[in-house]
Amino acid sequence: MGWEKRKGRVRYYYRKRRVKSSRRVVSEYVGNGLQAQEAALRDRAEREIRQQGAAARRQRRASAALVDREVEEACDLIRALMRADLLLSGYHTHRGQWRRREYT
Repeated sequence: MGWEKRKGRVRYYYRKRRVKSSRRVVSEYVGNGLQAQEAALRDRAEREIRQQGAAARRQRRASAALVDREVEEACDLIRALMRADLLLSGYHTHRGQWRRREYT
């Protein structure tokens, strides 16, 4: 998006947009007067809002990843404690199942 000079004349405001079906970028003429200036300001404000939203999403994903790592560490600790408790209680694993050791 931006102001372009065409044929060395006055500046014109063009909006760039991507056509979804063909993935081409198409220039859309907006104008060169007051309406073009207003459109440029509006486009800039919308772009800033989108960037703020993207930053907030990145921050939420980072905090969720941190929580996931902490939960995984807690689960690893719980598994280790459970394994130690079962081993001390006389259990063993047989093909992935905990079984009471038989003493004959």
